Amino acid sequence: MNIVNRNQVQDFVKQQTHTLTNFWFECSDEDAWLPTRISMEEKLENERQLSETLDWVSKQLESSALNGFDQQRFSEEASTRIKETGISIFGLDDNQVNCIESLGINRAAEDFYHQARAFDPFISFEDIFQASRNVWTSNYLQVLLGLPVHLTPSLFAYSMLYPVTDNYLDDPRRSQADKVSFNQRFGQWLKGEQATPQNWNEEDVLDLVGMVEKQYPREQFEQVYESLLAIHYAQSKSARMPKWPEKLHIRRIAEMSFEKGGTSVLADGFLAAGELSAEETEIIFNYGAFAQLMDDQEDIAQDLRHRELTLFTDAARRGKADGAMNRVFNFAHHVLQGLERFNNPKAAPLKQMSMKGIDLLLMDAVLRTEKYYSKRYLKKLEESFPFRFEYLKQVRKVIRKKGISAERLIGLMSPRVESLPVSISASELAMAARLPAMLMK
Repeated sequence: MNIVNRNQVQDFVKQQTHTLTNFWFECSDEDAWLPTRISMEEKLENERQLSETLDWVSKQLESSALNGFDQQRFSEEASTRIKETGISIFGLDDNQVNCIESLGINRAAEDFYHQARAFDPFISFEDIFQASRNVWTSNYLQVLLGLPVHLTPSLFAYSMLYPVTDNYLDDPRRSQADKVSFNQRFGQWLKGEQATPQNWNEEDVLDLVGMVEKQYPREQFEQVYESLLAIHYAQSKSARMPKWPEKLHIRRIAEMSFEKGGTSVLADGFLAAGELSAEETEIIFNYGAFAQLMDDQEDIAQDLRHRELTLFTDAARRGKADGAMNRVFNFAHHVLQGLERFNNPKAAPLKQMSMKGIDLLLMDAVLRTEKYYSKRYLKKLEESFPFRFEYLKQVRKVIRKKGISAERLIGLMSPRVESLPVSISASELAMAARLPAMLMK
């Protein structure tokens, strides 16, 4: 049964946010669901293999400036070595490490890069980084839903709306009144109402909404626009959240997090498919809620500086980050099981690969923000991690010292994109091997 009208979409968001918030507080904050422990012998062998691969990459990059460097040969061998290392260390198989390429996700990322530069020649790598994360999510949902993987006009438009609207709302030269007025006009455009754009930035936003309308006529795809309005409402409410030290009930903070994350990815689902069943709607919303937790954990330092109220800034200020992270592991283990209900056979390798990597990425995120966690907790997570934490930190220092950037590496490996931004190359596109995400993110 499909959700077909505005009230049903709004009612669903309200009910599912309530359900997930209840479940969040039911999750244990004392013990986390973690992968099997990895012995010291295995860790040392993994480190040996990783060091060997990085040494080879370093030597190749040093010679890349010399005449006679064979870019094609480097691309092929580097890809093979990274995949082999990923298979050995992370227990992946050939289908899993090759699925990003075989499904066409890498091509979609390259297409987005070129289209983004064509839409705005002055767009920064940082903005493409932000937008490309949504492209990967959209592609992931296309695979789960059994759809062809490609960058549709509406998915391009939705992904570009993130940097375009954020840049406007973050511009210190614009008054708060201007930003409120812009948000009102943006809401009108999403509803299909007329409102005159006030500057070139607003014209870009209106053009992007128009791309969605061309692919999905409003009278036939009401769900698409109600999902876009749902994330617009959630973002607007989030912007009105008070800053600490003003107190806000922890349940309200959780609700805002899940509503914002859930509606964000739900819009991806509707834009990918046009319409979704009730079951698909629930699973995708839950996935988005979890993704928001990952984003908030990753941004903990920045959010503390800006006095943002999130589940993680609240926990960090109270010295309870260990408990919050335990809840994330347990929350993820439960809600992400829903992804198994997507039974598209072609999606199996991608699901298997991503599910194997979720816990590792969460543990790696804790390591990157280690000052907020206890030494005892870090030691506990390290037991299930494929490397010693100290080794990985030293590797990252060496990488930075030698100037081995993901941008430079993928630029040499991908002839179509001369300087692909880090987000596409390291964090999302190369998930098959996991190594670029862990080492260079």
